[in-house]
Amino acid sequence: MTQPTSVNMTFDTSLTPELNQAPFNAEQSQETPKQSQALGVTSPPPKPSTPVQHIPTQDAYDQWASVYDTDGNMLQAIDDLELSSLLPSFLSMVLSSTYYPTLNLLDLGCGTGRNTARLLSFAWPPDRRVNITGLDFSRGMLDVAAKKLTPLVSATPNISLRLEQADCFPTVSSQTSSPIPAVPHLQPSKAVISTLVLEHIPLTPYFSTLSSLLAPGGYALVTNMHSEMGRISQAGFVNADGVKVRGESYAHTPQETAEEARRAGLEVVTLKERVMEKSDVEGGMVSDRGWKWVGIRVWYGMMLKKIG
Repeated sequence: MTQPTSVNMTFDTSLTPELNQAPFNAEQSQETPKQSQALGVTSPPPKPSTPVQHIPTQDAYDQWASVYDTDGNMLQAIDDLELSSLLPSFLSMVLSSTYYPTLNLLDLGCGTGRNTARLLSFAWPPDRRVNITGLDFSRGMLDVAAKKLTPLVSATPNISLRLEQADCFPTVSSQTSSPIPAVPHLQPSKAVISTLVLEHIPLTPYFSTLSSLLAPGGYALVTNMHSEMGRISQAGFVNADGVKVRGESYAHTPQETAEEARRAGLEVVTLKERVMEKSDVEGGMVSDRGWKWVGIRVWYGMMLKKIG
């Protein structure tokens, strides 16, 4: 396998919302009603619908990779805000739960390495050896991650990084397959993060893989697009030809997610939901694309522990 680079499943809210069922396969978008329309004020004619192309999710992320970090993704911005405090708390909890000199961590669906970089930059104790693995199915995303993360690895002698391209959730395509990705020497991890990935995967195969990758007593941090947002929008981007490119998406509720996690042998430690606030946009934390989502739950995250 040639040297890969990462994939991360983030969700593009630059697109006008769509009314879809999960998984999505709609061909036309529908704009969120403007306040002036709700009040009966005459407004300009709506913009013509942007053509939509549905392609395999892996192909979509390969095409998205070159602009993924710079296209103003609203949900990615919210994820960054929440993880600025949630991820350090999670890693501190992991550290306090084990005293082994070597710690294995995994970024499942690492994408362009947005949060793999946070793992590398964390203030790890100098007496701990930390081995970080990033898995993704998109070669394009992993290539971006490799360029981004290499300087960080060079600056941290007690940390190693491995990026691997793989089918991260093998039981999606074959229920008889092992849920563990076919990656050489992949060891059970004390901690797994998987951020903005779950939207693209059915719950059962997702948690089958996640649980299988965790060592007993290990912890996982999962974030995802909230179903309140997912029912009217999904991940994707507008390509150079002005076409919306989208893969397959599922609008999982936080409650369904927690229930499936428990069935997979995981304890829900914390669960948080996030509403888009006016202050997020007014303060510049989120681009102006966030205005149409104010008051809507757009994100949720949970910490999980493998029982045993």
